[in-house]
Amino acid sequence: MATDDMNSPTAENQPGRRTLSRRHLLMGGALLAVSGLAVAREPEQRYRDLTDEQFEALFPKAFGDWRTLPVSELVLPPESELADRLYQHILTRTYVNSKGVGVMFLAAYNSMQLNNVQLHRPEICYYAGGFSIDRSEPRDLPVKAAGRDVIIPARSVTAVLGSRNENILYWTRIGSDFPQSWLTQRIAMTKANIEGYLADGLLVRMSVIDKDYEKSQRDMQGFITDMLAHSGEATRNMVAGQA
Repeated sequence: MATDDMNSPTAENQPGRRTLSRRHLLMGGALLAVSGLAVAREPEQRYRDLTDEQFEALFPKAFGDWRTLPVSELVLPPESELADRLYQHILTRTYVNSKGVGVMFLAAYNSMQLNNVQLHRPEICYYAGGFSIDRSEPRDLPVKAAGRDVIIPARSVTAVLGSRNENILYWTRIGSDFPQSWLTQRIAMTKANIEGYLADGLLVRMSVIDKDYEKSQRDMQGFITDMLAHSGEATRNMVAGQA
Protein backbone atom coordinates (compact mmCIF):
# COMPACT_ATOMS: atom_id res chain seq x y z
CA MET A 1 0.00 0.00 0.00
CA ALA A 2 1.51 3.30 -1.14
CA THR A 3 0.38 6.68 0.14
CA ASP A 4 1.80 10.13 -0.57
CA ASP A 5 1.94 12.07 2.73
CA MET A 6 1.60 15.40 0.98
CA ASN A 7 -1.74 14.32 -0.43
CA SER A 8 -3.13 12.12 2.35
CA PRO A 9 -6.20 13.88 3.82
CA THR A 10 -5.18 12.93 7.36
CA ALA A 11 -1.39 13.09 7.21
CA GLU A 12 -1.08 16.66 8.45
CA ASN A 13 -3.35 15.97 11.42
CA GLN A 14 -1.35 13.09 12.88
CA PRO A 15 0.48 13.85 16.16
CA GLY A 16 4.26 13.89 16.35
CA ARG A 17 4.87 15.20 12.82
CA ARG A 18 6.82 18.32 13.82
CA THR A 19 9.41 18.01 11.06
CA LEU A 20 6.73 17.79 8.39
CA SER A 21 4.92 20.77 9.92
CA ARG A 22 8.08 22.91 9.89
CA ARG A 23 8.66 21.99 6.27
CA HIS A 24 5.10 23.02 5.42
CA LEU A 25 5.62 26.34 7.22
CA LEU A 26 8.82 27.05 5.28
CA MET A 27 7.19 26.13 1.98
CA GLY A 28 4.13 28.18 2.84
CA GLY A 29 6.26 31.20 3.68
CA ALA A 30 8.12 30.93 0.38
CA LEU A 31 4.88 30.66 -1.54
CA LEU A 32 3.46 33.70 0.22
CA ALA A 33 6.56 35.74 -0.62
CA VAL A 34 6.46 34.75 -4.27
CA SER A 35 2.69 35.28 -4.38
CA GLY A 36 3.26 38.87 -3.24
CA LEU A 37 5.51 39.42 -6.24
CA ALA A 38 2.88 37.86 -8.48
CA VAL A 39 0.17 40.17 -7.21
CA ALA A 40 2.41 43.17 -7.82
CA ARG A 41 2.66 42.14 -11.48
CA GLU A 42 -1.17 42.30 -11.81
CA PRO A 43 -1.57 39.13 -13.90
CA GLU A 44 -4.19 39.15 -16.65
CA GLN A 45 -6.52 36.47 -17.92
CA ARG A 46 -4.98 34.53 -20.81
CA TYR A 47 -7.54 31.80 -21.43
CA ARG A 48 -10.99 32.62 -22.76
CA ASP A 49 -14.16 31.55 -21.01
CA LEU A 50 -16.08 28.67 -22.56
CA THR A 51 -19.81 28.08 -22.63
CA ASP A 52 -21.18 24.82 -21.22
CA GLU A 53 -21.94 23.71 -24.78
CA GLN A 54 -18.40 24.43 -25.98
CA PHE A 55 -16.84 22.54 -23.08
CA GLU A 56 -19.13 19.53 -23.41
CA ALA A 57 -18.48 19.35 -27.16
CA LEU A 58 -14.77 18.78 -26.48
CA PHE A 59 -15.49 15.28 -25.17
CA PRO A 60 -17.22 12.86 -27.56
CA LYS A 61 -20.18 10.89 -26.22
CA ALA A 62 -19.18 7.89 -28.33
CA PHE A 63 -15.84 6.93 -29.86
CA GLY A 64 -14.17 3.70 -30.93
CA ASP A 65 -15.63 0.89 -28.84
CA TRP A 66 -16.94 3.22 -26.12
CA ARG A 67 -20.50 4.45 -25.54
CA THR A 68 -22.04 6.52 -22.75
CA LEU A 69 -24.54 5.19 -20.22
CA PRO A 70 -27.44 7.30 -18.92
CA VAL A 71 -26.43 7.06 -15.24
CA SER A 72 -23.27 7.81 -13.28
CA GLU A 73 -21.97 6.96 -9.82
CA LEU A 74 -19.22 9.56 -9.81
CA VAL A 75 -18.03 11.02 -6.53
CA LEU A 76 -18.30 14.81 -6.68
CA PRO A 77 -17.24 17.65 -4.34
CA PRO A 78 -19.34 17.23 -1.19
CA GLU A 79 -21.17 20.52 -1.60
CA SER A 80 -22.60 21.89 -4.83
CA GLU A 81 -21.74 25.42 -3.66
CA LEU A 82 -18.09 24.38 -3.38
CA ALA A 83 -18.17 22.95 -6.90
CA ASP A 84 -19.67 26.18 -8.23
CA ARG A 85 -16.78 28.16 -6.74
CA LEU A 86 -14.08 25.79 -7.96
CA TYR A 87 -15.24 25.19 -11.51
CA GLN A 88 -17.01 26.94 -14.34
CA HIS A 89 -17.74 23.59 -15.97
CA ILE A 90 -18.10 20.03 -14.63
CA LEU A 91 -18.78 17.22 -17.10
CA THR A 92 -19.57 13.72 -15.78
CA ARG A 93 -20.20 10.62 -17.87
CA THR A 94 -19.99 6.86 -17.61
CA TYR A 95 -18.61 5.04 -20.65
CA VAL A 96 -18.78 1.30 -21.36
CA ASN A 97 -17.20 -0.83 -24.07
CA SER A 98 -18.25 -4.12 -25.71
CA LYS A 99 -16.28 -6.10 -23.10
CA GLY A 100 -18.40 -4.65 -20.32
CA VAL A 101 -15.65 -2.40 -18.91
CA GLY A 102 -17.16 0.73 -17.37
CA VAL A 103 -15.14 3.92 -16.94
CA MET A 104 -16.51 6.82 -14.91
CA PHE A 105 -15.20 10.06 -16.38
CA LEU A 106 -15.09 13.59 -15.00
CA ALA A 107 -13.65 16.74 -16.53
CA ALA A 108 -13.77 20.01 -14.58
CA TYR A 109 -12.49 23.35 -15.82
CA ASN A 110 -11.98 26.96 -14.80
CA SER A 111 -10.46 29.56 -17.13
CA MET A 112 -8.74 31.34 -14.20
CA GLN A 113 -6.94 29.78 -11.27
CA LEU A 114 -6.89 32.11 -8.26
CA ASN A 115 -5.69 31.58 -4.68
CA ASN A 116 -9.28 31.05 -3.52
CA VAL A 117 -10.45 29.30 -6.72
CA GLN A 118 -8.28 26.32 -7.54
CA LEU A 119 -8.69 22.71 -8.56
CA HIS A 120 -9.89 20.31 -5.89
CA ARG A 121 -7.77 17.17 -5.80
CA PRO A 122 -9.92 13.99 -5.85
CA GLU A 123 -8.48 12.48 -2.66
CA ILE A 124 -10.30 15.21 -0.72
CA CYS A 125 -13.66 14.48 -2.39
CA TYR A 126 -13.43 10.75 -1.75
CA TYR A 127 -12.24 11.16 1.83
CA ALA A 128 -15.09 13.58 2.53
CA GLY A 129 -17.48 11.00 1.05
CA GLY A 130 -16.43 8.38 3.61
CA PHE A 131 -13.86 6.50 1.49
CA SER A 132 -10.51 5.40 2.85
CA ILE A 133 -7.56 6.33 0.63
CA ASP A 134 -5.53 3.13 0.35
CA ARG A 135 -3.19 4.34 -2.39
CA SER A 136 -2.12 7.75 -3.69
CA GLU A 137 1.00 7.95 -5.79
CA PRO A 138 2.35 9.75 -8.87
CA ARG A 139 2.09 7.84 -12.14
CA ASP A 140 3.44 8.88 -15.53
CA LEU A 141 0.76 8.06 -18.10
CA PRO A 142 1.95 7.29 -21.66
CA VAL A 143 -0.68 8.02 -24.32
CA LYS A 144 -0.77 8.87 -28.01
CA ALA A 145 -2.16 12.24 -29.05
CA ALA A 146 -2.33 13.25 -32.72
CA GLY A 147 0.17 10.52 -33.62
CA ARG A 148 2.77 11.58 -31.08
CA ASP A 149 3.78 9.87 -27.86
CA VAL A 150 2.88 11.93 -24.82
CA ILE A 151 3.67 11.40 -21.15
CA ILE A 152 1.06 12.94 -18.86
CA PRO A 153 2.19 13.35 -15.24
CA ALA A 154 -0.83 11.86 -13.51
CA ARG A 155 -1.77 10.42 -10.15
CA SER A 156 -3.09 6.99 -9.20
CA VAL A 157 -5.45 6.56 -6.25
CA THR A 158 -7.34 3.64 -4.74
CA ALA A 159 -10.38 4.57 -2.64
CA VAL A 160 -12.38 2.00 -0.67
CA LEU A 161 -15.83 2.21 0.87
CA GLY A 162 -17.21 -1.09 2.14
CA SER A 163 -17.14 -3.54 -0.77
CA ARG A 164 -16.57 -0.76 -3.32
CA ASN A 165 -12.95 -0.72 -4.49
CA GLU A 166 -12.48 2.23 -6.85
CA ASN A 167 -9.25 2.70 -8.79
CA ILE A 168 -8.79 6.30 -9.90
CA LEU A 169 -6.47 7.86 -12.44
CA TYR A 170 -6.38 11.64 -12.66
CA TRP A 171 -4.28 14.64 -13.54
CA THR A 172 -4.45 18.39 -13.20
CA ARG A 173 -3.31 20.86 -15.81
CA ILE A 174 -2.49 24.38 -14.63
CA GLY A 175 -1.69 26.43 -17.72
CA SER A 176 1.08 24.40 -19.36
CA ASP A 177 2.07 22.50 -16.18
CA PHE A 178 0.84 19.14 -14.87
CA PRO A 179 1.36 19.25 -11.08
CA GLN A 180 1.15 15.91 -9.27
CA SER A 181 0.66 17.30 -5.75
CA TRP A 182 -1.05 20.19 -4.00
CA LEU A 183 2.29 21.95 -3.46
CA THR A 184 3.38 21.78 -7.10
CA GLN A 185 -0.13 22.89 -8.07
CA ARG A 186 0.32 26.07 -6.04
CA ILE A 187 3.80 26.57 -7.50
CA ALA A 188 2.40 26.27 -11.05
CA MET A 189 -0.22 28.93 -10.28
CA THR A 190 2.39 31.25 -8.80
CA LYS A 191 4.77 30.73 -11.73
CA ALA A 192 2.05 31.73 -14.19
CA ASN A 193 1.27 34.83 -12.11
CA ILE A 194 4.95 35.86 -12.14
CA GLU A 195 4.93 35.49 -15.91
CA GLY A 196 2.04 37.95 -16.00
CA TYR A 197 -1.06 35.83 -16.57
CA LEU A 198 -3.72 33.81 -14.77
CA ALA A 199 -3.45 30.13 -15.68
CA ASP A 200 -6.50 28.09 -16.50
CA GLY A 201 -7.11 24.83 -14.66
CA LEU A 202 -8.38 21.43 -15.79
CA LEU A 203 -9.02 18.30 -13.76
CA VAL A 204 -9.40 15.04 -15.71
CA ARG A 205 -10.47 12.04 -13.63
CA MET A 206 -11.27 8.46 -14.59
CA SER A 207 -12.20 5.61 -12.30
CA VAL A 208 -13.03 1.91 -12.50
CA ILE A 209 -14.67 -0.18 -9.79
CA ASP A 210 -12.53 -3.31 -9.72
CA LYS A 211 -10.27 -5.00 -7.19
CA ASP A 212 -7.66 -5.64 -9.92
CA TYR A 213 -5.54 -2.49 -9.76
CA GLU A 214 -3.26 -3.10 -12.74
CA LYS A 215 -6.12 -4.15 -15.03
CA SER A 216 -8.00 -0.98 -14.06
CA GLN A 217 -4.98 1.12 -14.96
CA ARG A 218 -4.70 -0.56 -18.37
CA ASP A 219 -8.42 -0.07 -19.01
CA MET A 220 -8.24 3.63 -18.17
CA GLN A 221 -5.09 4.19 -20.19
CA GLY A 222 -6.73 2.52 -23.20
CA PHE A 223 -9.87 4.60 -22.68
CA ILE A 224 -8.16 7.99 -22.68
CA THR A 225 -5.89 6.99 -25.60
CA ASP A 226 -8.99 6.06 -27.63
CA MET A 227 -10.72 9.31 -26.68
CA LEU A 228 -7.77 11.44 -27.77
CA ALA A 229 -7.44 9.45 -31.01
CA HIS A 230 -11.06 10.23 -31.88
CA SER A 231 -10.99 13.89 -30.80
CA GLY A 232 -9.88 17.10 -32.47
CA GLU A 233 -6.93 19.35 -31.76
CA ALA A 234 -8.91 21.51 -29.31
CA THR A 235 -9.61 18.47 -27.13
CA ARG A 236 -6.02 17.25 -27.25
CA ASN A 237 -4.75 20.70 -26.29
CA MET A 238 -7.24 20.92 -23.44
CA VAL A 239 -6.50 17.45 -22.08
CA ALA A 240 -2.84 16.80 -22.87
CA GLY A 241 -1.49 20.29 -23.58
CA GLN A 242 2.24 20.19 -24.21
CA ALA A 243 2.82 17.39 -21.70
